[in-house]
Amino acid sequence: MDKRIRYLLLFFGTIFVLLVVNLTYLQVFSADKLINHQYNTRALTEELTTKRGSIITADGIEIAQSERSSSGKKYDRFYSAGEGFSHITGYYDSRLGRTALERTYNDELLGKDSADTVSDYIDRIVGRNQPGNDLILTIDSKIQRTAYQSLIGRRGSVVAINPKTGAVLALASYPGFNPNTLRKDWKKLIKDEASPLLNRAINGTYPPGSAFKTVTLVAALANGKSKPEKMYPAPATITIHGGKLTNYKEKSFGQISLKEAFEKSINTVYGKVGVEVGGNDLVDQAKKFGFNKDIGFDLDVKKSTLKQASEMDDLEVAWTAVGQASTLATPFQMAMIAAGVANDGELMKPFMVEKVRDYQGKTVQKHRPQVMASVIDTLNAKTIKNIMKDVVENGTGQAAKIENISVAGKTGTAEIKGKSPHAWFIAFAPVEDPQIAVSVIVENGGTGGAKAAPIARKLIETALK
Repeated sequence: MDKRIRYLLLFFGTIFVLLVVNLTYLQVFSADKLINHQYNTRALTEELTTKRGSIITADGIEIAQSERSSSGKKYDRFYSAGEGFSHITGYYDSRLGRTALERTYNDELLGKDSADTVSDYIDRIVGRNQPGNDLILTIDSKIQRTAYQSLIGRRGSVVAINPKTGAVLALASYPGFNPNTLRKDWKKLIKDEASPLLNRAINGTYPPGSAFKTVTLVAALANGKSKPEKMYPAPATITIHGGKLTNYKEKSFGQISLKEAFEKSINTVYGKVGVEVGGNDLVDQAKKFGFNKDIGFDLDVKKSTLKQASEMDDLEVAWTAVGQASTLATPFQMAMIAAGVANDGELMKPFMVEKVRDYQGKTVQKHRPQVMASVIDTLNAKTIKNIMKDVVENGTGQAAKIENISVAGKTGTAEIKGKSPHAWFIAFAPVEDPQIAVSVIVENGGTGGAKAAPIARKLIETALK
């Protein structure tokens, strides 16, 4: 055989083998991923003949449901709760794909599971699809509405968690969008500088500011480097490794205890404490709360991050200890910090889907609360709870005070170069028996005590009164 022909046969044979291998990989190993991809509109079109299950809040409010279309051949998706729940439900659209719970629980909402019988598959082929499963959430509609309405007119997020179980009670991001008019609004939404399609609660990352001092305080007590009554000088500015760390508005406080420095949110004290604790222990403590890790949750949560200790000098450790430098956190992560302290050091794994219920009313999946991490021992947790209570009683968080309800919290004012600071507040209540842990951020809102704490107060009042 001519040598050139052999080379051509070898070349085309190799191409053929590579194509077969690639197709095998796609059809066998990547099949589920491709089928469930949010932009696989062919799969979406096929799914429209199934009555998709409803999404229902913990208090029984249906926030997403399917109704037969005017043609009678398929089902349309409706979102009765509108913008306030848009980042929870996400959207389901044959052209635009699916997001949030509509994506992560797509199979459950369609009624697909490993127990499908041959007759189930035959029913689908001939168009006799059984209705899908309902999702019963942990979200409380009253708390969620309060969270969203409190943010109207300002970009930000509110997250509320039951610290005892990890159940997410509210997950609000403003601005939101109307899933019912998504196609009509799409071009406007994707061009909007306010990013209404961004779920700030889980995908927005920000410097946490002084709210991160909660982690620094936990680390200091956990490794024995400090005590609440230990005294520190609190000048307006300190110099570390040739660089400066300053207090907000360059205020000076004289000699002050670790506890009082937390109440007044003094950077120069907590920067020094961060250096005492050391970069390794500070970073390790943050990791226990979830930093630098993927948080397993019903929605995809962007990773909250801080540098490894080996990448920081003492000045950067000090700025990290007060929630600045390169530290970035989601509002969801900050709510987890509050929840971990509130639950006496046991951080519960967060979840938002309480159970999955089939069309006959039978529960086919149910969440069981589980401990995610032990972030601090019980004794130190109780000490920190009382210090955080004093922040609200006597310190920077007094705007979160509620009559007859004890509230613990920590303010944060995250400085942004050339812009107004982000306003943070994390909190939990009641201090004696915490039922709710909260995180609030108002982007470029000013001080946490003035702008974020009042929102947390409204949320706690809604939940507990």
